[in-house]
Amino acid sequence: MLRIPRSLLQIRPLATQLTQSTSAQPKPDKLFKKIEFEVRGHDKAVLKSYMTFVQSACGHLDINYTEVENLPYVRWVEWLLRSKFVHKKYKLHYETRTYIKKCSVYYITGSTASTLVEYLQRQVPEGVGMKVTYNEICAFPETMSNK
Repeated sequence: MLRIPRSLLQIRPLATQLTQSTSAQPKPDKLFKKIEFEVRGHDKAVLKSYMTFVQSACGHLDINYTEVENLPYVRWVEWLLRSKFVHKKYKLHYETRTYIKKCSVYYITGSTASTLVEYLQRQVPEGVGMKVTYNEICAFPETMSNK
């Protein structure tokens, strides 16, 4: 039979009891003036469909958004030889185009923004990259404010 010494049998409060007893003030929610969604891909139709989805999602959530802006595409061209060593006049031409579309969302709170961005990022189609840019509204630091 296993015997445990009494010194090890102390009753200790749980960690959840300690955190619940302290009264922490809730943090105010962040405010964003503008959030920009920039998507890049090689297929125009996929980007158009995804941006239609982004606008419909913002419309269902009653979020202010801008129209889709079509930016100029990025063109990459590479010339390669057909053979490994000789026949320099026989070359192959490779080209890719990266299409870019941009849409913005205005005046949104932090909790709504995080939910919206997570939802939109989960629905990004294959072969499409997304870049999200936040513009947060902040108060002036105390050193700059009038006293």
